[in-house]
Amino acid sequence: MADILILEDDKLFNETLQDFLEELGHKVSFALDSYYAPELSYQHNFDCYLFDVNLPYESGFELLTKLRQSGDTTPAIFITSRDDKASLHNGFIAGADDYIKKPLDLNELHLRLDALLKRTLRNTTVEIDRYRFDT
Repeated sequence: MADILILEDDKLFNETLQDFLEELGHKVSFALDSYYAPELSYQHNFDCYLFDVNLPYESGFELLTKLRQSGDTTPAIFITSRDDKASLHNGFIAGADDYIKKPLDLNELHLRLDALLKRTLRNTTVEIDRYRFDT
C-alpha cells in the first residue's frame, strides 16, 4: 500500500492512527513533535503525510510550509481540532491536499486517504521500449 508519516503529539491518538493504518496494510512511521518529523521526511520518501496542526514548538502549518519550500511535494492531510475558516485557509495555503477536523471518523480518513493516494500513486511506472521502471 503506502508509506505514511504521522505527526501527532497526542501519543494515544498517534498510536490509534498507526494501528488503524497498519491494519489497512500501510507502512507507518510516526513523530510526536515537529522536530523529529522533518528528519524522518529527509531520510525516507513517504507517499503521504498526516499532520496535526497544534503542536509544541512549531505548528503543522509551519512545518509543511518549510517542507514545501524545500521542494517536498509529498501529499499531506491535516488532522486538527481547529474548525475556523482561517485555519482551513491557512492549511491549504501551507500546501495541504486535504483537511480533516477532529474528532475524526476513521472510515472517513480511510476514504480520503484512498482518494488522495489513487490520484498521486497511479502513475508510478514508466515504460521505455521493453523496460519498465517503478518510480
